[in-house]
Amino acid sequence: MNRCGFEDKGEIWVEDILNLCVSPSKLIEIVKKPFVSLGGIIFEGYSVSSMSVYKDAAVLKHAEGKILWSRLIIDAMGNFSPVVKQIRKGRKPDGVCLVVGTCARGFHDNSTSDVIYSSSSTKSVGDSEVQYFWEAFPAGSGPTDRTTYMFTYVNPQPGSPKLEELLEDYWELMPKYQGVSLENLEIQRVIYGIFPTYRDSPLPAAFDRVLQFGDASGIQSPVSFGGFGSLTRHLGRLSAGNLLVFYLLLSASASKGVHEAIIGDFLDASSLSLLNPYMPNLSASWLFQRAMSAKKDSSVYPEFINELLYVNFQSMQRLGNPVLRPFLQDVIQLGPLSKTLGLVMLTEPLIITSIFKQVGIPVLLDWSGHFFMLIYYTLLSTFADPLIRPLSSAFPSKMKYEWKRNLEAWKYGAGLDYEL
Repeated sequence: MNRCGFEDKGEIWVEDILNLCVSPSKLIEIVKKPFVSLGGIIFEGYSVSSMSVYKDAAVLKHAEGKILWSRLIIDAMGNFSPVVKQIRKGRKPDGVCLVVGTCARGFHDNSTSDVIYSSSSTKSVGDSEVQYFWEAFPAGSGPTDRTTYMFTYVNPQPGSPKLEELLEDYWELMPKYQGVSLENLEIQRVIYGIFPTYRDSPLPAAFDRVLQFGDASGIQSPVSFGGFGSLTRHLGRLSAGNLLVFYLLLSASASKGVHEAIIGDFLDASSLSLLNPYMPNLSASWLFQRAMSAKKDSSVYPEFINELLYVNFQSMQRLGNPVLRPFLQDVIQLGPLSKTLGLVMLTEPLIITSIFKQVGIPVLLDWSGHFFMLIYYTLLSTFADPLIRPLSSAFPSKMKYEWKRNLEAWKYGAGLDYEL
């Protein structure tokens, strides 16, 4: 069973969420074998010193002196990719999720998980106000091993909380949250991270022959902040649907869209950008992160964020799994979103004023634009796609490639790839 809880306001229980554990070492080993068997070479321990793009190739230089050339370079270097830094020109992130936590042994009550849980209202950390959230789940390394982490969303600016400050709060708050004593736990490892997010995501290709992939592309949700789940969700449009290509995709070497781009020599920045298209449902998620971010000198009461989340989750639960489950799995769809907003306005109309105060008029106006685009993409994918798709096989190769990417953008941008 999986819990969603918000302070003392109540809990919502769901099933089959956070029920899959992935071992990174085993996954990498599984990916490595077919890659090497097909002639792939892994330069473990090497570092890249430069990338150069030419008319007919991209050249990658290692700091150790090796020079490699390729028709296409996949940038899978994550949020802090040097290439992404160059593209964004040092621009400050629009939001940041700070995460601290541990994997520890000694949890004897270890049969449930927390999808999202808040045990307190906003609090001051340094010069900032934060709203802490928790996530917890059994780990695969032992029957009493459990991962617990605490996270918060902040607007990056001078005086923002430091990870050290969050970790100090974690040691103080986690025992009460989990009903354990630190003395009875054996800490296996400490985990922490900074996850920057940008409104203009996914990131279009800025250079010929270089494509951002995974977290580097900004395809992850600004709410869930981790990119592995987002990447696997997009396997349907990026992979050819078989297990071998899945392995190759995870090793950033092949995918359906990338394969078609290479075969057709559609490696200019404009063509590659179609693989990381605008997605209104992803952009609409920005409102949720802003609503969950505490502000200093806020005009709303300290319990507001927990109350807002509980009201929304309660409404989604009343509307059933077709509404609740897509949201919990990071997929925003027009129908579930509209139903939830409508029910919240009907049952808790007074909370609307506080939402305006919390997120601000500019953010709401920006979100409204993405909401209308979500309507547009839903209509296109539902009605235009069935008319265009049968005709696309007769299109010239470049036109066919572009229309395939457009149809995928409509489908995934409307969340219609998701099935219960």
